[in-house]
Amino acid sequence: MSAFIQVDDLRVHYRDEGAGPVLVLLHGLGGSINDWEFQIPVFAEHYRVIAPDLRGFGDTTRGRRRSSVPRFAADIHGFLQALGIAECLLIGHSMGGAVALQYTLEHPSSVHRLVIANSVPSFQPRSWQHYVEFSYRLAVMSLLGPARLSAISAHRMFPNDAAERAKVIERGSRNSRRSYLTALTSLARWSVIDRLGELTMPVLVVASEHDYFGHDETVMFAHALPRARLHHFDGAHHGLPSEFPDAFNAVVMRFLQGPVPRLRKRSSGAA
Repeated sequence: MSAFIQVDDLRVHYRDEGAGPVLVLLHGLGGSINDWEFQIPVFAEHYRVIAPDLRGFGDTTRGRRRSSVPRFAADIHGFLQALGIAECLLIGHSMGGAVALQYTLEHPSSVHRLVIANSVPSFQPRSWQHYVEFSYRLAVMSLLGPARLSAISAHRMFPNDAAERAKVIERGSRNSRRSYLTALTSLARWSVIDRLGELTMPVLVVASEHDYFGHDETVMFAHALPRARLHHFDGAHHGLPSEFPDAFNAVVMRFLQGPVPRLRKRSSGAA
């Protein structure tokens, strides 16, 4: 079911499918609920799947407030409250992973299990690769617009899949330049690295071999979490949930329904 609901200054567009424990899906920068087309019907066989368009993306309005990761997290809190949902399982992809981390840190008792796909706990540029990535997105969107940026991103995310590239280009071309740039610049200032020890619920970190984030970044991320598992997909790119949906869904489902990962003990010299 596709629907709209008024939340504060937003008219939020979302999908609500299935029944059972609530599973919330958060899309990435420039994306929408359409990015979960391979996940929603599969997970809805076991869960009540709720996938909202974030502020300024898809069919959700931009509202009056300025977008940022904390703002997106506050939007999700208000959205779930409006639906009468107090607890959930949560999956975030890319920027949606940042929002999922922020939301979980602010409402830790609300999230039973957390899945972070193709994302890291800080988008602040710390290497020349990070600066290049941020600068190219900023420049292309500012000067050439969403159609050109989506075309470049599509070839990077799906080099071997013309059908998925076409979807990314078509969907991305509808993005608001203002919404994208506001979210991008806010991401560049966001970090929760120093708070990862607070996330004591089970967390699955899903990474791709050819992602924008390096292997060492994702390993360090997973090791900083008290109760985490890391799954690395060889040959995959940034659009993992759509590039290898069957494999992604299987790994996530095993985590959601499997035993609780063991709590990692800190060394005696840890701060």
